[in-house]
Amino acid sequence: MLEEEDDEFPLTDDDIRVAVRRWLDTPPWRQRLRIVDDMSPGGLRAYHESLPNKLLNMSADDGISYGDNLSQEANAALDHSEYLDVRGGDRLRRTAAALHNQLREYVDRRMQAVFGQETVAATSVQTVAAPAASPEPAANMTKLSSYITDWQKDIIAGYNHNKALGDETTDQYLKTVEMFIALVGDLPVGKITFDTAAEFRELILQMPAAHGKGGITSPRKELARAKADKDLPRVSMKTAKRHFSGMNSIWKWLVHKKHTPVTAQPFSGHSFPGTKLKKSARDDWSREDLQRLFTSREYREASESSALHWLPLISLHSGMRLEEICRLRPGTDIIVKDGVTCFDIAAREGWDPKTEAGTRIIPVHSWVLRHGFMNFVTQQRARGAEHLFSPELTLHKGKISSGFSREFSKLKIELGVGSKTAFHSFRHSFRTVLDSTDLKESHIDAVMGHEGGGGQGRTYSKRVTTAKLKEVVEAFQSPLELGFLGAAAANPPPPPPKAAVKKRKLTPHVFDANGKVVRHRNR
Repeated sequence: MLEEEDDEFPLTDDDIRVAVRRWLDTPPWRQRLRIVDDMSPGGLRAYHESLPNKLLNMSADDGISYGDNLSQEANAALDHSEYLDVRGGDRLRRTAAALHNQLREYVDRRMQAVFGQETVAATSVQTVAAPAASPEPAANMTKLSSYITDWQKDIIAGYNHNKALGDETTDQYLKTVEMFIALVGDLPVGKITFDTAAEFRELILQMPAAHGKGGITSPRKELARAKADKDLPRVSMKTAKRHFSGMNSIWKWLVHKKHTPVTAQPFSGHSFPGTKLKKSARDDWSREDLQRLFTSREYREASESSALHWLPLISLHSGMRLEEICRLRPGTDIIVKDGVTCFDIAAREGWDPKTEAGTRIIPVHSWVLRHGFMNFVTQQRARGAEHLFSPELTLHKGKISSGFSREFSKLKIELGVGSKTAFHSFRHSFRTVLDSTDLKESHIDAVMGHEGGGGQGRTYSKRVTTAKLKEVVEAFQSPLELGFLGAAAANPPPPPPKAAVKKRKLTPHVFDANGKVVRHRNR
């Protein structure tokens, strides 16, 4: 069942049209609409029908479907006008339709200005009449479960030029589809509608937060357990949204394989209040929380060659992501460039950085070097370690950092560190300190692997000198003075084995009665 609209504050069509007009008047959209104004008559005539969709797709992230992107734009339009309580799908659908209609009107007005009213009317009649000739294809009555195996193979391999998904993500998506089938039924693809998806959303939100953890229990039994115990914590809106990402993955594949029409987008356009990513979504590590961590018994008792000892220090002083650090190979990825010791983050078999800008060189902070980092690296090289924290951290479902991430999360909760402060917050702390300096933003982006200001910004960042990168890194000073940690006494590499010495048995001299030697000792 869809949630009902808020009767105390309903949104009229006029409300929605005003919200869309205000959204299209924001600087990013005004810049986009100038593309239409600047088009040549030939380009305008050739592309005017597809222009609304093209304008909308310009804001889409990689891998986001047209329907999902349209829903995000509609949500942003409502947020911009402070219509924040978007609880049902109807408001979102109406806003999406109004957004597309206003873009269509904008393009048509430009056509009229260039070619005149009669030309626009004639073109519109032709384009509207054309689709009526082809009837709707018959609904696909093949059950959803029939497609799971082929879909999984394709997303693992990376179909249609999409990036291959890791084991952890594919496993999560598979569990989502299996949960959909368990809760809603193994429906024919052609029978899955927006209302079906809305029902699934409601069932997810009634599930206990701990579902799927520990013993294997069917989703139906978990749902019944939650209904019987009203005090059980329920699934968060963020988790529900993640499950819809899984359903959108298989649906996008079904559309690509032509098992369902592109117009059917049942898992798009649903609202997940409170899940929109904001800059304040994660807190930086405060001085107090850093002190909780670095003075804790767990941290102080950890081996000075352990992941717990080094990972927080490296991330804090470099802004590197957790998996980026864990993927470092001591033999090849700790380099000296232009006389500066650096981390070399680059693609390799089985893994690549998060973005194109993620491929980068990061000088190692002098504090990290003074703390004994190269002693640790030398030790790992001597051991022939494949990765910086081998064999302590191992690959699990495509990630090396998975196990450490879980354990670190438990530790920081036990230490009383807030829920908005995670390991990734070290990266935020690094950026926050650098943003308070006079350094160029493009230079900071080059160190952190941020995309920066468009294509030109990315190209420029690749030309930043090692000396400048070093200057950026050295500008960081920890909010907590860490001198009390001292230099890590990481064990030096084991000494080479001593050459084997053959031992000889020694015998004493033999003397006669007068004290003369009658036989010398063996030498």
